Amino acid sequence: MHTPFPAVGHRYFVDFQVFRVELSFTSATSLTYYNLDKDGKIVGSETVAIKVEPITDQIFLVTWQESDKTTVVHIEDYGRNTIVTNITNPDLSFDQFHGTMKQLS
Repeated sequence: MHTPFPAVGHRYFVDFQVFRVELSFTSATSLTYYNLDKDGKIVGSETVAIKVEPITDQIFLVTWQESDKTTVVHIEDYGRNTIVTNITNPDLSFDQFHGTMKQLS
């Protein structure tokens, strides 16, 4: 038996060092992400359909595609409060960032 996805109904602050976001999980299939500026002010957001797959206890693969065709693949570790994000941009360039997350609500 696997652990249910713990993020549902919660909001998280995620610090990737080079950028910061808030993730708000309204369900196991819907996420709103908020882009934050250096002062923590919201400067953009989008609600996306997500797919969640458990990997092991407290670790989940979370994927989505944004309206501009950016694809995002997260490894979210709720035991260690870390995220690895893998991003394929519309121009097909690829980025990977490691971050920490803190539950806000």
